[in-house]
Amino acid sequence: MPVAKKIIITLLLPLVFIGGTNYLIDPDYTLRKDYIPSLVEALSTGKLVSGPMNINSRVLKKQWIDNLPFEPEVLVLGSSRTLGLSEQAFPGKSFFNASVTNCTFQDMYAFLNLFEKKQKRLPETVIICADQWLFGNAFAEKRWLNNRVDFVEMLQKASDLSERQFPSKWELQKEWMKELFSVRYLVRSLRQRRKTENFEICNSIAVNKMMFLPSGVRLLPNDVVNASESEIERRATDYFYSSRDEYFNELLVLQCQLFEDLVNYLKSKKCEVILYIPPYQPETYRLLQQSPQCKGVFKVDDYLLREARNYELKVAGATNPSKLNLSAADFYDGVHLKPEVLEDVFKQNQ
Repeated sequence: MPVAKKIIITLLLPLVFIGGTNYLIDPDYTLRKDYIPSLVEALSTGKLVSGPMNINSRVLKKQWIDNLPFEPEVLVLGSSRTLGLSEQAFPGKSFFNASVTNCTFQDMYAFLNLFEKKQKRLPETVIICADQWLFGNAFAEKRWLNNRVDFVEMLQKASDLSERQFPSKWELQKEWMKELFSVRYLVRSLRQRRKTENFEICNSIAVNKMMFLPSGVRLLPNDVVNASESEIERRATDYFYSSRDEYFNELLVLQCQLFEDLVNYLKSKKCEVILYIPPYQPETYRLLQQSPQCKGVFKVDDYLLREARNYELKVAGATNPSKLNLSAADFYDGVHLKPEVLEDVFKQNQ
């Protein structure tokens, strides 16, 4: 066998093994999308879905919106911090929660565009979850690129920003390739090959599983949400030391413009805009206050309250948990309120 052929085979075989194993097992559901259409069909017909915590939520929500059998009067645009917000906070209103984990303003633009194309109008009320890290330079989420076309379409309607100021979809494809041939992902795939949980279509809620409801709401397992007081405190502390999203001292002009243009567009369409400023768990908040690297978090709070006054927006929430009379027990980690507490925050502002 020629030396060149041996070299090619030696290089290719490991890549084929790594890529093939990662793609077939895909423990984080990041490489494949073939499982999504059946979930969308079930959710669109009133069924529930249970399964693993990880899911390609942007592709799921895009297809879900395309197949949504009703026109929501209330739409939630946000991150995991609003994924548990349900229609119970808005009695008598049709409701859809379009939140996705690590949501960006680009995601919000894309989902609004999907609704406008489908319904020829926007929902009456739109909730914007303004995560503090969205305004800094430490947060670098690229999965919004799954829906880049819809983002650009809305950007052209709502803003004078150029699409050239934002990454191309190739950036996401590069991330996909890295994951496909990642040795670290291979180790996870091999370790979890018999433990990977499948998605299941259900007729009722299972409290010990992650659940998606037909309204777009995500429910977490009971042991996650109702952990012990000591476990919640540990999670709150761990969040501060493990996350770098809050490590910024100044607000980015581009992010502020994305936010303001989004609000302007919604107001021009006669939408009621509710600005949600998500609180931090008291211990996480204390640690942020003490960190000279996180001054931007508190500048965001001032900025959002100022813009809310300028645009006459309803405001729910606050960065400082004490302003809402929240205790550590109202959270299940450093940044997420328990669902019933989250609903109360919105009910208090109606």
